[in-house]
Amino acid sequence: MKAKLFALLAVAGLFAAAGAKADAAVIFFHPIRVYAPAIYEPAPVYVPAPVVAYGPARYAGAYNMQGVVTSAVPYHLTVRVDDRFYPVLEHNGTIINPTGATLAPSMIVNIAGWWDRYGVFHANRIDVVRY
Repeated sequence: MKAKLFALLAVAGLFAAAGAKADAAVIFFHPIRVYAPAIYEPAPVYVPAPVVAYGPARYAGAYNMQGVVTSAVPYHLTVRVDDRFYPVLEHNGTIINPTGATLAPSMIVNIAGWWDRYGVFHANRIDVVRY
């Protein structure tokens, strides 16, 4: 009777020690020993991480966008977001960070502003993320 009680307490101790893994553990009984479940757990399955070619995903939202500048002339930009091109207009109060930066093709930028009804984005602030 004492041996069964001891075995029951040992199993309860193993579940308590295993914590969150206790529900997935398999305990093997031997007439003399109780094997720990961590020894017989299956090997973890390898899942490769997703491949990111050029940094985080670009986006075009209601009041902001992030993309790559494809052309830049004074007060006019064209920004590529994934495979689409968006026209961007600047105005005299547009803030460009870092101060004094000249926008050029292949720069990655965050732009805050608004859309007009013709599909043109009006920029209030442009932050250069990468040159």
